[in-house]
Amino acid sequence: MLTQIDCWESPTSTDVADAMAAIPTLYAWQGYTPGWGAPYGGGWSVSGVQAVLQGLGRYLPLLVPASGDPASTPQDAQGWDVAVAITRNHIQAAGGLFLSCGLDVEAGWSAAYPAGWRAAAFAFALACLRADVASVVYGSPAFISSLAGAAAPSVIYPGEWPNGANAPGTVPDLAQIPGIPDSAWTGPGQRIWQYQGGHSVAGLSLQVDASVTTAEVPYCRPALAPPSPTPSGPVVLAPGTYTDSGNTFVLTIH
Repeated sequence: MLTQIDCWESPTSTDVADAMAAIPTLYAWQGYTPGWGAPYGGGWSVSGVQAVLQGLGRYLPLLVPASGDPASTPQDAQGWDVAVAITRNHIQAAGGLFLSCGLDVEAGWSAAYPAGWRAAAFAFALACLRADVASVVYGSPAFISSLAGAAAPSVIYPGEWPNGANAPGTVPDLAQIPGIPDSAWTGPGQRIWQYQGGHSVAGLSLQVDASVTTAEVPYCRPALAPPSPTPSGPVVLAPGTYTDSGNTFVLTIH
């Protein structure tokens, strides 16, 4: 298991450098959008995403809608497709591979409007499926559990803090998240657990949350550099004697 931290603001290059120095096991960072509807992606800076991808090698873009009842401002399938597409463009502009997209559903929202947020989470997961990326849904264990089934998101990200909001302490067992059935989302990389929240870390000016995850989680990653082009044209040999291993062929160049 690997641990990670996440922050409540768009990370800067300085944030990333400080975090890497403070927490050697740092694994991923989250970016946030400003609210429901256009312009999606406005909460991220390309330079901040680049810093995370280059420094940490992992990034999870997380859409944060406005609170309230989703049924009062319904998003149709095209709206979710647009959100995912713009997120893709943002990650790719930062030099990343778009492998996953997340949706933040805070506990108070889902408790007040459970049906509306379940419908929104399912619509988001289907948009990710159409885009061929993994869907990640953050929320309370009760809300996450209500999403189990055929239309469930690819990866769950429950926020459950058994140790409160102080020092992280012992990293818990990712397979046994309180409120989440042990038999659900058991595949490789299907679980992220935010087990600690709102604490300070020496060397960081940010209040951070702590999570546990595995290497298989499909975070967005840096794009591979294109291969070097194969040299073309004649090969020029320097003066000398060239022979094969059996000395059956000898070439001397003066």
